[in-house]
Amino acid sequence: MKNYILGFAVLGLIGCFLPLVGGGSVSLFDLHHLAWRTWLIVGAFAAPAVAAWRAPAAAATLVALAAFGYLGLRLGPHAVDLVLHAGIGGKLIGAAVVGGLIATVGALCQRE
Repeated sequence: MKNYILGFAVLGLIGCFLPLVGGGSVSLFDLHHLAWRTWLIVGAFAAPAVAAWRAPAAAATLVALAAFGYLGLRLGPHAVDLVLHAGIGGKLIGAAVVGGLIATVGALCQRE
């Protein structure tokens, strides 16, 4: 499950730098000077990526729980709207949030 968490975190991190709107060139990272919450979203994808890459499985699961939990609360049901209606960056972010939440719950339920 640690590899799934790493994969979804990297997928969301890549999505932050790709266009959010189809046909436009505005990415989430381009909005960093408008709102400080953009840095929280980028950090919420970067933290589980680093934790899953470097830390033990238990620590990576806790970091992923906090990060993907924040993203799940922040985006809520709009994550599905991003997957269906946004540009490539929005689709990656939405898929990463949904998949990351599922992978984190799977890691919590996994026996070692």
